[in-house]
Amino acid sequence: MLKAEVVHNIDNTIVRDTVSISIDSFPPGWSCGNSEELYGQVLRRHHTLLIMLRDEERNVGFLFAVPNNDAFEDLKNDDPLMKEDAGAYYIQNGAILPAYRRKLALRKIMTVLREELQKRGVFTISMHARVSNGLSRIIQDHMKIVEIRRIDTWKYYDHAEPTDYIIAKWQED
Repeated sequence: MLKAEVVHNIDNTIVRDTVSISIDSFPPGWSCGNSEELYGQVLRRHHTLLIMLRDEERNVGFLFAVPNNDAFEDLKNDDPLMKEDAGAYYIQNGAILPAYRRKLALRKIMTVLREELQKRGVFTISMHARVSNGLSRIIQDHMKIVEIRRIDTWKYYDHAEPTDYIIAKWQED
């Protein structure tokens, strides 16, 4: 049974699993240099929110989000139209192993993300969402879109496909 939960103690196993899930989920060539070192640094930052998707004891997916303004500092040269917003979180990365997709996995992760961010008084997210795998459409269908714009070739997708920059809020229940 799939279960999503916030990870509070980021150890080397969590970092390795996150990198492994990324490698197994994304097209070849999309991994960054020393992924474990990079992921470890980002995941261990104080305000990073990591949600892990588990099937029994096996980690099969993840999503991590950072304060929007942290992402803005990292991405402002790559996306000069990105906006600062101290009251939002940016979904920096997420992946679900192919065998676990379409099993309400993303919904479970997003539910935990919403609950955790609401505890922090955050109701707005931003992200660069892939178009080709349907993520952008899923976000559009399930959230209230504040802003959306297409970037035809996104650096972080190896310039191989478009992405949508999205600012969104959760729809009222």
